[in-house]
Amino acid sequence: MYSTLAQFKEYIWIDSTDTTYDTLLTNMLDSAWAKLNNLCWVDSFLKWTQTETIEKRWIYYTPRWLEFYLKNKPVVSINKMNWENYSWVKWTDYLVMYDRRCIFKKLTLNDRWMIELEYTAWYETIPYDIQLLEMMLASWIRQEHNNEWVQRYKLWDEEITFWSKSWVYGNMTSDDIYFSFTTLLNKYKNFNLPI
Repeated sequence: MYSTLAQFKEYIWIDSTDTTYDTLLTNMLDSAWAKLNNLCWVDSFLKWTQTETIEKRWIYYTPRWLEFYLKNKPVVSINKMNWENYSWVKWTDYLVMYDRRCIFKKLTLNDRWMIELEYTAWYETIPYDIQLLEMMLASWIRQEHNNEWVQRYKLWDEEITFWSKSWVYGNMTSDDIYFSFTTLLNKYKNFNLPI
């Protein structure tokens, strides 16, 4: 999870001393964590080391530099290249632009069809907007869970609706909340882009 149970309880206005639903709320946060990772096409936003193979056809090559995109961003460091420790210095021997576009100077491909890279990416401290996205998803999961109750009833000419898609939260409509969620989400969505 990117956010804590205490943060989530504060987000949905549950008193921190009330532990009645802690297990259920933790499960909802776990589900939201998995859903958020799936929406952004990542395994996790936490900083970790990963291996990626870049095919030669996705590499832009000139006699002076070599350039390609990595899947995960922001790239913190390159650790190994083709199974050998990589000791060049970031911003001196190679650049990382737009969090994932790698440019290496004076590097030759020889006859290799691919480059195998081990690199470190993502965040040591999770940004607050990722925590917010997770809590928004968990809140929607909680809302769906609570929809087991009666949503509306009709008796002769009397009809009462307790909840609908056009609900208003404070002074924000569901459309406003959805727009703010997708705007935040698009910032972290991951795509595999060739040059």
